[in-house]
Amino acid sequence: MTSPVVRTTRLVAAYRRFLASADSTRFASEVDEYYSVPTLASLLSRGNVEMRRAAALSLGMLGDHRTIDPLGRALSDSDRGARLAADDSFRALLVRNAAPRHHQQLLKLMHLNDGGEHAAALAPAMILCDQAPMYSEAHHQLAICWHGLENFEQAKLAYHGCLWRCRFHYPAWQGLAKCRLMLGQGESAIRALERCLKISPDVETARLQIRQIRRRMRQKDF
Repeated sequence: MTSPVVRTTRLVAAYRRFLASADSTRFASEVDEYYSVPTLASLLSRGNVEMRRAAALSLGMLGDHRTIDPLGRALSDSDRGARLAADDSFRALLVRNAAPRHHQQLLKLMHLNDGGEHAAALAPAMILCDQAPMYSEAHHQLAICWHGLENFEQAKLAYHGCLWRCRFHYPAWQGLAKCRLMLGQGESAIRALERCLKISPDVETARLQIRQIRRRMRQKDF
């Protein structure tokens, strides 16, 4: 008795080859030949597990601003592999979602903020937000500047600006929670962290922060 033929989509076949070879250029080329970005975004929510993982990976290479929200929704996928792939692609698109010169400016800002040089990053961050007003990651980096300079009111406004442009930006929700906590707004901080976890359930640091805030709130009034 012969086994039934199992049909494999081109997307899944390309994904399996990528897992075996780690050849991202070939994978992107094979997917781009047969699938449009809107189709990949659709498969991200309705495909089987393997297709969702493949679609999430593909969108990090081929996607654009239209796929940031679908990837944001996929951050809470029931499959951890799909969530991880969606997270990598989501973060990549947040950074890439601008004209090349603005992208390069952002990378310089990120380097300064990562090095703790928030004062040096502040003016360039404000300029970039003015030049590319819908660039959510630019507003996130501006928030990080203000946060590092301990101007929590301005940081809170910048985090809100980022979230207005990308409601799935869970690092901004987490940063907003820290600002609210520093301003004595414990309950509001918890709500922001709960929103962060609803978007991305794998952010274990947010769970830890919630427990710490609740413990502190039991010990003293906020």
